[in-house]
Amino acid sequence: MRIRTAALTFYLFLLLAISAGQGLAQGLPQECKDAMDIRSPQAQVEAFTRCLESGRVSGSDKATTLKQRAIAYMHLGQHQRAIDDINQAIRIKPGDSDNFYLRGFAYRALGQYQRALEDSNQAISLEPDFAAAFANRAFVHKALGNVNQAKSDARRAQDLDPQVKVPRF
Repeated sequence: MRIRTAALTFYLFLLLAISAGQGLAQGLPQECKDAMDIRSPQAQVEAFTRCLESGRVSGSDKATTLKQRAIAYMHLGQHQRAIDDINQAIRIKPGDSDNFYLRGFAYRALGQYQRALEDSNQAISLEPDFAAAFANRAFVHKALGNVNQAKSDARRAQDLDPQVKVPRF
């Protein structure tokens, strides 16, 4: 049941991230935009890599492309590669709460709960109404045995967004 809940949370996040990424992609070259429509995560990684290596993206567009490739890596279960991309995106765009949420999610998938907690906290400090970050933090607290904190974060996440998946107690 825990794996199913985590998978549903991840799936929901990816749908949100992809739709958000498409809105952010306006300044990207067409081949980078096209990569977001590819349904195969491996093909997405390859397309985003070509885009990044083309030298045609920089600044905020590069951070967006790195973030999207990180999401594809997570689909493939390559969470450390996702973290590497997100680290680069954070250096470019340190105030983007999505980057901290994503990295926290990847750390949680790797069982690095303290790092996941720190990144979830950072995402929430940057965006106090970030439902998915509260949900991620709830999963982390539950994994750490902090049931009361997990329940509190789960309630907050669902108050902000009733569709967000939270741990069951």
